[in-house]
Amino acid sequence: MIQRKQTIFLFLAAVIGILSMCMQLATVSFEGLTTYRIFSLWAIGQSGAHTFIPCPLFILMLLSTTLSVVTIFLYKRRPLQAKLCMVNIFIMVLWFLSMIVVSKQLAPDAMNFHLEMASSFPAVVAILLFMARKGILADERLVRAADRIR
Repeated sequence: MIQRKQTIFLFLAAVIGILSMCMQLATVSFEGLTTYRIFSLWAIGQSGAHTFIPCPLFILMLLSTTLSVVTIFLYKRRPLQAKLCMVNIFIMVLWFLSMIVVSKQLAPDAMNFHLEMASSFPAVVAILLFMARKGILADERLVRAADRIR
């Protein structure tokens, strides 16, 4: 059944992932002057020059969003759906690790690194994926119980 609550969680995870790819993630400043504005695909320097250091953030979020959409349509294979949710949560952990690496590359010790609201979206995606996995496993237990009764 495609009209389950975990479908809503997976859909919301995909939408929030797309928003995260489009919005500004952070700013790097030095003595009050903005040096870089970091987006998911690139960072824009003070002079308007682009650097593609944050590109792994975009790739990981694109992979996660695509996997969320694919997982929605695997509703007949609940164990696979649950495994894909765990893989997707692992991708979100990798996203946060990549964000730390990007922040260290763009903001050496002398600079300030300010996170924007969109940088918290992957945490929301991970929570939604966890809730979807919990619902998938509950459905699987229900189906197994019904099979046992027959």
